[in-house]
Amino acid sequence: MPERGFKRRLPLTVLVTTCVAIVVAVATGAVKPVPGLGLTQAGHWVANPALGLVFFVNGANRSVDAQAAVPGLEPGSDVVQGDKSTYVVGERRIIEFGKSDLTVSRTVDQPVTGERPVLLETAGGPYLVFREAGRVVRLGDEFASIDTGGSLGDPVATSDGTVWLQRTGDGMLCRLPKGAAAIGCPVQAVRGHTGALTVVGDTPAFIDTTASTLHSVTETGLGKPLALNASFSPAAQIAPADAAGRVAILEPGLRKLYFVDASGLSSGREPGRPKTIDLSEGQYSRPTASASSVVLLDLTRGTVLTYTPDGASRHTMPIPPENGSPKLSRGEDKRVYIEGAQGNHVLVVDQEGTVGQVAVTADKPPVPRPTTPPPSTVQLPPQRGDAEGQPKPPKSQSQAKPPPPVTPPKALAASPPGLPGGLRATLAGTTANVTWDAATPNGAAVTGYRVSWTPSSGAGAGSAALGEGARSTSIPNLRDGVTYTITVVAENRAGRGAPATTRVSRPAVPKPTITISRGKTGTYNETCEAPACAKIHVVMKGFKPGTRVLVRPWSSDPDYDNEGHTCVIPASGNCTFEAFDFGQVGNQVWVESDTGVKSNVITWRSG
Repeated sequence: MPERGFKRRLPLTVLVTTCVAIVVAVATGAVKPVPGLGLTQAGHWVANPALGLVFFVNGANRSVDAQAAVPGLEPGSDVVQGDKSTYVVGERRIIEFGKSDLTVSRTVDQPVTGERPVLLETAGGPYLVFREAGRVVRLGDEFASIDTGGSLGDPVATSDGTVWLQRTGDGMLCRLPKGAAAIGCPVQAVRGHTGALTVVGDTPAFIDTTASTLHSVTETGLGKPLALNASFSPAAQIAPADAAGRVAILEPGLRKLYFVDASGLSSGREPGRPKTIDLSEGQYSRPTASASSVVLLDLTRGTVLTYTPDGASRHTMPIPPENGSPKLSRGEDKRVYIEGAQGNHVLVVDQEGTVGQVAVTADKPPVPRPTTPPPSTVQLPPQRGDAEGQPKPPKSQSQAKPPPPVTPPKALAASPPGLPGGLRATLAGTTANVTWDAATPNGAAVTGYRVSWTPSSGAGAGSAALGEGARSTSIPNLRDGVTYTITVVAENRAGRGAPATTRVSRPAVPKPTITISRGKTGTYNETCEAPACAKIHVVMKGFKPGTRVLVRPWSSDPDYDNEGHTCVIPASGNCTFEAFDFGQVGNQVWVESDTGVKSNVITWRSG
């Protein structure tokens, strides 16, 4: 989710209507499109106004996989991508071009406000969030301009495409679902308190810096406050997402960076004291996070700093010098991209915090598409000079035997492309990251790749058509215990080539189980005496670590009732305990969890 700053406060009028006709762009290099089929958006686009080009940076490979010429590219332009199109956002206009053909399709004028919007890439977007004006613009087939009713803090989004916004004037937390035409503001934060939204795992959360508390955010209100065990000022800057359960909070005045434990947000477990590190004197960016690292820009020294979730230094790298401040973005692929102000370099922070540099200008001049066939490389000999206008050979050669004609080599007929080589699929949680090498074109340029996936059982098959330069994609939401067959095939004008196939399997996660037996014999009271009375021995396996599970006993005796026992599931996922004094010989007894897991049923016997 890219983050951008602002210039100055000015009013924003409604986005004006689409105006100019189609402008044709020149595209060269390999294209890395991401189709609108529920796939995770990968990589990051960057604008280089000096060259009039935008480049696609493949974060996984740390390479430039595409470029497109954009007429009228304004200095300082930002680039944001949706499922099918990419949008170049300048001060005066928005230019849209297709991700499959890299051709400009339309431009839209926008009022010159002086306010640079926050760019938000998420399902159903992308979005431009004008915080001072309190307006959200959704880009796509039809642009939508949505009034939020007041100035805004930094927005966040969850993976289902829901955008959460904080109205800073009245403390309302507002929700914009995917595809919605208006926001709802169902949650009231404490009036007069400062704070910001973030996302922990895939749960929206609110950090109240006045009360130093962390809350989950739902459609019905704020969750239980969890004490952060540290004091924060109104100037504290909060990362938009967690890094493996930790949320980074920068106190610029104190030059301290806090790593707050938010892993207990879903279970209600209170966090311990945050890890704190001291920073050198200087100016720093708002922190952000890749999947499992915290990223901070030291703007004074021109350096990117990364940390483990526990606050240990991970990587340090200088930012290549360019005029202007670098731009920091968090992609949907959970990598962080730091681009130079002129678009000449991009630093990629991978999910674990390693930093790599990508140069986006070297050896990539735009190449115009030819309007006429190139001249033949085979020169035909001159014809005899009998026709009008043709020179006649010298008289001394008029009787000479003419040389045999030279026949140009016959062009081979195009055939479908070869097999895409090096096909690999690796698991990252529930997502398969798929990469492959270019297919041999076989006489006609490759026009695209088709990726398909088929599960070994059940629903979930799908396919995606990608552009000619695609070398990777991501397939999300793989199911546990299912093997997926992934096929990649290249296409050209002669047809589809030979498919490359690989498989990837999500490990089966055992379903949670509860088993009971008779436990230690003892007397509870006059209604439950030994040897008939005993505890129930409960063995729980395969539950989600960190969750609180309530277990209640039940009996065939309709008069039996018990409030139950709560177990906080440890990291092993297993919990064993003895509780529930029971002594009704001959009755059946069992237990059930509040998550819907029922144990075996036993008939109670004495002693």
